[in-house]
Amino acid sequence: MSQLTIVLLITVFMIISFFLHKVPFGLTTMTCCALLFFTGIFDLPTAFGGLSNKNVILVAGMFVMSAAFGKTSLLKKIRENISKMEAKRGIVLLIIFYGLAIIFAQFLPTTGNMTIMIMFLLSLSDTGDITPSRMLLPVLGIISVWGTKLPIGMGATSFANLNARYEGLGASPNQLLGVFDRFKVSIIPCILILIYCMAAYKLMPNRPIAQEKLKETKEQKEISKRDETIIYITFILVMFSLFFNKLLGDFMYGIPILGALLLAWTGAMSTNEVVKSITSDSTWMLAGVLVMADAMGQTGAGDAIGNLIIHILGGNPSGIAVLTVFAIATVLMTTFMSNSATSNILIPIAASTAIAGGMDPRGVVLIVSCCSGYAIAFPSGSPACGIAFATGQYKIGETLKFTIPFLIIGTVSMVLCANFFFPVYG
Repeated sequence: MSQLTIVLLITVFMIISFFLHKVPFGLTTMTCCALLFFTGIFDLPTAFGGLSNKNVILVAGMFVMSAAFGKTSLLKKIRENISKMEAKRGIVLLIIFYGLAIIFAQFLPTTGNMTIMIMFLLSLSDTGDITPSRMLLPVLGIISVWGTKLPIGMGATSFANLNARYEGLGASPNQLLGVFDRFKVSIIPCILILIYCMAAYKLMPNRPIAQEKLKETKEQKEISKRDETIIYITFILVMFSLFFNKLLGDFMYGIPILGALLLAWTGAMSTNEVVKSITSDSTWMLAGVLVMADAMGQTGAGDAIGNLIIHILGGNPSGIAVLTVFAIATVLMTTFMSNSATSNILIPIAASTAIAGGMDPRGVVLIVSCCSGYAIAFPSGSPACGIAFATGQYKIGETLKFTIPFLIIGTVSMVLCANFFFPVYG
């Protein structure tokens, strides 16, 4: 049996287990990692290498920061104010949460943004119309679609990153992207998705997920002024590190863990509290999902999909057909592989296909770049998606009535906009 076949079978097992959700997500993905080792796909360090992945380290540290912040009096005040807003007009809450997600998405990594937003979402009560279980995926969708789309912050250099991936494939200078190109192609899909999420959060399951956390907070003894001050200072420093991620580079990913160690060393949090936060189900699940994504990439699943795309396009395809096929392929791949892996695999394929066919590659490159962010339908789509699913304890089937229309709206509008601004036969 080939390695590709084995990986696909393990992936099917993961999908079925996620759908049924009879065991914690983390147990499912760690089982997948063990299977990758016992079947000889990966050696032991590689099979469980997700535990040392920089995104996993970042998320684990942020869980500690979130737990620490939950002990402070400031969060209690935030909860009180949110409760008052809930009692008045829900539309205000939606604007606040989506607005914060959009602003943070221009400066923060998606994973860090999602962990921060979860901290505030869990301040909502589990009763009423707008609840944490209803808001987790819509907020993730806003973060994913709007991330680095405005030409500010990280978005101001995204065009250069994309150009670097295909300019060496034979693209002419007038086929390279400018600083505003990604923005003008994606702004209409972003607005349409925002409008959709303003109403469609009601399609999400409405059930308690915050009560246990609130109960834990209430049962905690009031912390001292000294400990609260240490938590505030540590939290602020960690937040600043996320905003200056480009300056700090990979060092940024370890700063939340350093903050967690500082909290434990100073006694602001107990060692047990820190360990419990770091070893949550979300951490285990995320580590396993990243390894599975690597397995799919290294065994040729991505190349197989790319070859299938070229075969489907055939000879002399229409411009809209080219864009549509790459959009659908990207959305399907980013559902089961990580969004970064999807874009890394498909952008060179898309650009090469376009250039070889005498087409303008900008439209297909932007299609892949933007649609790879539509990773909200399955936990393996991105680290942020895995965190959202683990926090909400969702079954895949119960989220489809929200995620499928989301993907259709985003994909169709993206294809039409790319075809308008950068037709492949333009």
